[in-house]
Amino acid sequence: MLHTDFHTHTTFCDGKSTPREMVEAAYRMGMTDLGVSGHADFSMFEPGFGMDDEKLRQYTEELQELQEEYRGKMNLYIGIELDGLGPVQKAEYAIGSTHALIKDGEYVCVDDTEEKLVKAVETLWHGDWYAFAREYFEAEAQIYDRTKCDFIGHFDLLTKFNEGYKHFDETKDAYLEPAITAMHKLAALGIPFEINTGAMSRGYRSAPYPSAALLKELCACGGRILINSDSHSTDTIGYGFKQAQELAVACGFKSVCALKPGGGFREILLV
Repeated sequence: MLHTDFHTHTTFCDGKSTPREMVEAAYRMGMTDLGVSGHADFSMFEPGFGMDDEKLRQYTEELQELQEEYRGKMNLYIGIELDGLGPVQKAEYAIGSTHALIKDGEYVCVDDTEEKLVKAVETLWHGDWYAFAREYFEAEAQIYDRTKCDFIGHFDLLTKFNEGYKHFDETKDAYLEPAITAMHKLAALGIPFEINTGAMSRGYRSAPYPSAALLKELCACGGRILINSDSHSTDTIGYGFKQAQELAVACGFKSVCALKPGGGFREILLV
């Protein structure tokens, strides 16, 4: 199993475990590299959500202390998860994600609850999930331009509630065309994409993001990947990594990226 995980959350945002608890758990399970990536300030859309500048300062200071404590034992990285609609706050690295859209002046969260998303698609997109998907991927295509992120988070997050193609068919061109267009734009910039197991650990999906079809396309166009858990508690760090690694190999990838101390990425061979 991989011993690196760069997408995790703590009590500084919507996580259930403190930074110390997450770091200690990762070290106990043999992780060599852990990235904590608290949500940036999103209070302009969801009051109290994410880290305002003062909370970000406290978060950074606490993690810097843990970095020193674990120096030589485990590499700890201080990250932030940015959204295309939110402010661009700074940390050692940034994940770029699309969690929400603005449609006809209304805020639509993609991954809050299935009930809310279904209602939004019915009301604002007149029940057309493919029109919704097109707008989602148009926003996703801009995520690097807006955030200057280091890698892309859960590229096809809009499928969180679509297990078994419950709401739309992910094999149709109406879905794949805008997804692949966005993927090609981002991959051409050299930005890695994460394989994210977070929806698996929370019981929404049986497979990671992105889908196998999109991962095969990413591999074919020379894209790069990381594997991350999007963990919100100590018991899901590294969740589903064996399945994620097997999926990556089946889609043609021979290695994954990992952050390295001092910046940039290194490659870890899968085969």
